[in-house]
Amino acid sequence: MKSLLEQLRLQPPRNGRFYTVAIDGRGGSGKTELAAYLSGSLPGFVIINGDDYFEPLQNELAWGHFNESRFDLDVLTPIRGGLNRIVHQPYDFEKGALATASNLTITQGIVIERCFSFNFAIEWDFKIWVETAKAVCLSRGIARNPPLTHDRVISVWEQVWQPREDRFIEAARPVERADLVIDGVQPFKDQIA
Repeated sequence: MKSLLEQLRLQPPRNGRFYTVAIDGRGGSGKTELAAYLSGSLPGFVIINGDDYFEPLQNELAWGHFNESRFDLDVLTPIRGGLNRIVHQPYDFEKGALATASNLTITQGIVIERCFSFNFAIEWDFKIWVETAKAVCLSRGIARNPPLTHDRVISVWEQVWQPREDRFIEAARPVERADLVIDGVQPFKDQIA
């Protein structure tokens, strides 16, 4: 089994400077865990967790949303321009504010794990889709939001987030577009080195 780094090095990066890797999948599919797993085998790669750009939303149902404009300005625009420096400024829910910004330098490549990343205006070198059953994702989503009421968590996942994911999957057909499809409930070490 070839490692992701070996697969990437079969061709030069499309932007001529560094490799770009997207990890996409439903919320709760295992994207973050996969990115953490891959970080050890991708020296010189910056790993960006899309949830760092998830911020509060004043809404009776959903308590947060992705700050698309900040994510685009800090991360996607520099990458599209072939720049190897990005600003990383996660939102800290415990403090209720943005964390201190840091400048990250991309030497070998960048991995962005985030829902809907296949549709970002980036010429990805490699796209990984994490395929996990909708019910499993819902169960994981409920488990990772314990401070919120159980009914509210279920409602927002079933009424807001999963329907949005359903529309994306139907329109974008990510399984067909992926360079690699990973099973989000099986050990990653058995699927990718």
